[in-house]
Amino acid sequence: MSQIFISYANEDTEFARRLAHVFEHLGWSVWWDKQIPPGMDYAQVIERAVTEASCIVVLWSRHSIGSRWVHTEAAAGADRHVVATVLIDDTPGEQIPFEFRRLQAVNLKDWTPDGAHAGFELLANRIRSILDEPQRPVAVTTTRSSLASWKDAMTSWGRGRQRVYRMGATLAAATGVICGIEAALEHELVFLLCSLALLAVAGWLLHTGRKPA
Repeated sequence: MSQIFISYANEDTEFARRLAHVFEHLGWSVWWDKQIPPGMDYAQVIERAVTEASCIVVLWSRHSIGSRWVHTEAAAGADRHVVATVLIDDTPGEQIPFEFRRLQAVNLKDWTPDGAHAGFELLANRIRSILDEPQRPVAVTTTRSSLASWKDAMTSWGRGRQRVYRMGATLAAATGVICGIEAALEHELVFLLCSLALLAVAGWLLHTGRKPA
């Protein structure tokens, strides 16, 4: 049995993955990956996971507010008084399904795993209260930086503005590599300078893409 069940829309899988990894770093077991073993019924597996979880964390977004599954999972948590609700994008609070508006949602739309965040501390302490654990300040990582890690920037597209900068960095880097190959083949200084300039731009765009979305 997992302590935490994360309810989310498929479009928000990347956010759910990052949140699950931080929860696990804090020592909680998490059920979040909705891959159903072969031969098992989806509804039955989900129902069992929701029923057995001690806490239901619901990620509200423009995608999940229209998801029947997320509504059902959130209702199951609310009925047992073990639900913690989270806003992960700019969806207005009044668009959250009516029956869940009375539950105070934590705003994590600008949260990243690599920095302290007041909203995440509120969420973590809400989870601790549900799990009957002592509440305490949360140290997500040892760094004070609010920037995403270089690994995250190079292995995922991110969200919002992050996605734009990371895609731009990829394009600049690819073009820079092509110019570098041309410089090696043609022995042209202009291609070499172009390659260096594009790679520098790619580095800057990648760094900018580490900032909160």
